[in-house]
Amino acid sequence: MKNLIILLSITLFTSLTFNSCSNENASNGEKTLVKSSILNVSLKLDAEKLVDLHCKAINILRKVDKGDKTALKRSNALRKEADLVSHELKRKYSSPEEQEEFSKAYQDALENCPSVPK
Repeated sequence: MKNLIILLSITLFTSLTFNSCSNENASNGEKTLVKSSILNVSLKLDAEKLVDLHCKAINILRKVDKGDKTALKRSNALRKEADLVSHELKRKYSSPEEQEEFSKAYQDALENCPSVPK
């Protein structure tokens, strides 16, 4: 009887231990998926922000061609801001995989810029 209680206790303990491990692995997988999804959304928003600055600068430069003298200053200010954002993003997305993902997101966002010929 004593051996039976010990055997049942060991079985119960082992069962709970393995169940706990499998739940942790699932939880880690879910955390990785959520983190990856958040990174993708953040990356896309950053790419859209940079494209938006570039599009605005291009549109303002077109006004320079039409004789708007203040447009050149505004365009230079936007270009400087875009350069700062670009440098920040290069540091933020430093791994080759992140840079490739950013490049794809940038190209996708660029399609929404009416100033850039397709």
